[in-house]
Amino acid sequence: MSAQTLLSGGDKWFSYSGIIFGDVSAPATIQMVFIPNTGLRDSLVQIQPFYANEVSSSSGDQLGIIVKLDDVEIIKQSPRGISDDRNEQTNIFVPRQSKLEILSSNTSGNNTQERGVNLIGYYL
Repeated sequence: MSAQTLLSGGDKWFSYSGIIFGDVSAPATIQMVFIPNTGLRDSLVQIQPFYANEVSSSSGDQLGIIVKLDDVEIIKQSPRGISDDRNEQTNIFVPRQSKLEILSSNTSGNNTQERGVNLIGYYL
């Protein structure tokens, strides 16, 4: 899990989780990125989750992401199960000094599936 890192120009920041996977005892969600305070400027944040091939291809066994701002769930999505859609990007507005958390939602059939997330934030 990575923290918020300022880019050299000072007008953007990034964070990434790296590859994460669970095991058979994995909980319903796995924290991928946690930023307790996004800083003194508002940001436009691009979120790009990524997923490896499914372990189980049942429609009820897909992974997804949950995005929380200040403990409020603002996005909850699952990939559509088609490889071209696995890296679908989402953009959100993040007010200054927000807590930003990105979780991976699990199902029992895909706990061991690899997944992760990359973020880039543009200060406004």
